Amino acid sequence: MSETIFTGGCLCGQVRYAATARPANVRVCHCRSCQRAMGGPYFARAIFLAEVIDWTGETTRWPTSPRIDRLSCGRCGTPLFAEPKDPPARLGVSLATLDDPDAFAPDMHIWVSDKRAWVSLDDGLPRHTQGP
Repeated sequence: MSETIFTGGCLCGQVRYAATARPANVRVCHCRSCQRAMGGPYFARAIFLAEVIDWTGETTRWPTSPRIDRLSCGRCGTPLFAEPKDPPARLGVSLATLDDPDAFAPDMHIWVSDKRAWVSLDDGLPRHTQGP
């Protein structure tokens, strides 16, 4: 891997990751699958091409839909990644797990049809009822 640009990891530190390029996109997903997987009202994530990100440590993996697997720390359970099964190979990384969680700002909201009523979107970002 070339020079590391962005790093992060889980709560207990057992899983660490590093990326060598900027993400392909940064979005906030409000779908029910992401809400349940993250244990919160949405999944703020950056999508990286798989070839630019590596991680160490034991993760658990489970399918949350026919299209996406989720990965969490095998020790502390921190939700870290969403891995779409369709090409190209890529990995969604939770923005909250970045060492610098302000490194990227989302550029849109997706699946706002499932947004919780008590979540207010006043950031001026584009909103998509489903995916863009």
